[in-house]
Amino acid sequence: MSTTNTMSGVAKNVVQAGHIGNLSFHNNDIGSLELDIPALDTPESLLSFANTTVEFVGRTVELEELTAFLAADRPFLWWAWTGPAGIGKSRIAVELCRFAADNGWHAGFLREADQSSLGKAAAERPSLVVVDYAAQRSQWLSDALSTLSRRSHSAPMRLLILERNAVGEWWSAATRMNRMEESCRVSAVMHAEPRRVSGIARDEARSLARRTAAEWGVGDLTKARVEDIVDQAEKMDPSLRPLFVQIAALDQFNPDDSHSGRDTALRRLIARKAAWLDGRAASSETAALGHNLRFLATCAGGFTIHAYDALHPLPDRVKDLLPGASQYLGPSTTSSDFVDGIRPDIMGELYVLDYLDRAATGVLSVPRLLAYAAQVRPDAYRGFVERTVTDHPFHPRLLSLLDAVENDESPLAGLELALVVMPLLERSDNPVVQWTFDKMRTAIQEGRIEPTCRTVAAVRFKFANLVWKEGDAQRAKTLYSNALADCDTAWTEYAAILNNRGIVNHHLSDLDSAAADFTCVIDHETVLAEARACSLNNRADIFDERNEFASAIADRSAVLDLVGTTYNRRFIALARRARALRRQGRLALAYADIDSILDTSDITVKQKLNALLLRAEWAGEDGDHERAQTDLETVEKSHTNFEEVERRVRELRSKGP
Repeated sequence: MSTTNTMSGVAKNVVQAGHIGNLSFHNNDIGSLELDIPALDTPESLLSFANTTVEFVGRTVELEELTAFLAADRPFLWWAWTGPAGIGKSRIAVELCRFAADNGWHAGFLREADQSSLGKAAAERPSLVVVDYAAQRSQWLSDALSTLSRRSHSAPMRLLILERNAVGEWWSAATRMNRMEESCRVSAVMHAEPRRVSGIARDEARSLARRTAAEWGVGDLTKARVEDIVDQAEKMDPSLRPLFVQIAALDQFNPDDSHSGRDTALRRLIARKAAWLDGRAASSETAALGHNLRFLATCAGGFTIHAYDALHPLPDRVKDLLPGASQYLGPSTTSSDFVDGIRPDIMGELYVLDYLDRAATGVLSVPRLLAYAAQVRPDAYRGFVERTVTDHPFHPRLLSLLDAVENDESPLAGLELALVVMPLLERSDNPVVQWTFDKMRTAIQEGRIEPTCRTVAAVRFKFANLVWKEGDAQRAKTLYSNALADCDTAWTEYAAILNNRGIVNHHLSDLDSAAADFTCVIDHETVLAEARACSLNNRADIFDERNEFASAIADRSAVLDLVGTTYNRRFIALARRARALRRQGRLALAYADIDSILDTSDITVKQKLNALLLRAEWAGEDGDHERAQTDLETVEKSHTNFEEVERRVRELRSKGP
């Protein structure tokens, strides 16, 4: 089935979701909220998600899921789609916007200038808003989600959020994790659990390689050459992200060694684009200014030309490094060639790091530009650093990005940023970790922080988490214990450390110590409800293992009695209490808990399907095969299942009644 046919097949339902007419967003004097469907079709932008000269490949299932999201019978819904750089999130969103626009929706990416107006918007006809780079927009996005979840909508409104991962501080902020009542309301209008986008199939990679090469001017590749390209892409990225298929396709036409690694291929493409821009500049002086501007724009998230104009007059410390607002850059060069920065992200990040590396021999201009980017666009800069740490975790100039945010007014800004990026590191021996501890010790020695302050506890906690993620449970347990030694019981880190140490103790089969850690959190008078719920569920797991079902059920019930816990904690409590009740032979109550999951509005579709699968399994065991098959059919038809649920449904359906 082709992508076009797949999307056309649900077009009728999507259009019927609301009336057709001119869309405008109004709230008093707010005016219209403009949305853009990016389109950038120059030869030098082949790797950009906005370049549509390369025909879209595959993604049939993903687009079916997204069109079902549009067609859902709810006035307002939001959904987060995640995945690493180059996986194709933004291109999928562009295709969805085009489809929606063709079917009467107002659809597109939210412009930065309009982001503060999102929460005030009310759709008069079906509307789809895409928010990219959500991590650097978490605060206003949080406000918008909270407001939109309360508002009455006369026509369907959908918010599609794109980011690398749905974890960490940005996700907690966006979903109001620390405001439980608001968090429940925001969760209730989440279409489904965050959707992780995967790579493409090998056949699709072959097609993408051919189409990319054709746009590059090589229209007739042999089968062997195509296989070489896909093999090289797979070496760069085993998951076959579309971006790396395109990078491998372009790198095949390099006159040097064509079987290079990821960063070598990226650097060749960066150099090619730099040479292209240099050739269009009026002089070597304007070319140098153009490179400085591209450097600034890349690590500041890109500018519109109007936003760049608004920076002028520039501060004295950088005005000699950047072109003026209307400075002539060359007869065939447009401002967007520079103010957009280097895209895609993974290439722009390497460009910035390498630019810093070349400047490390004593040239001071680049650090000045970096510090200016951190000052003029702090949220965008932080997002850039987070993405760079993820994509290039061991580049020697990574620490320069942390140093750049420090100044006399914010001497601890680098340490604070390091705390944000530490969970993103691949290993506990990453140089960023040592840099963080060195900064912390210096701050203690200089009297800027106390040895027992919350920052110190947070650094120790996040380091222990890295060690635990590496699988060194015994060392992680020691580190959690050390972190607890100087941690004030009033800090949120205290309960988090205890919970994690309890999980490690459970992993080490020290059930008594694990239960003691969880009990300490449960009995703490001022702990947040979410932390208490987590510990209650964890302790109940231990009771289940010991066949102490009455105690397990009591802990699950206590979770459900807490005010303001998130849907995840309540889902876990209901699903696992149902299992414990069944093991006690209390079948009616067990089924009642499954019904509660299905009837609770903010428990996600995937979780409800998980509960339906469980009910189907029980119905089959109890001889109610008709009910079992009905539930299995419902689960099987959904596009939003957990993978393990899909596998189990296929297994049960193959066995029959």
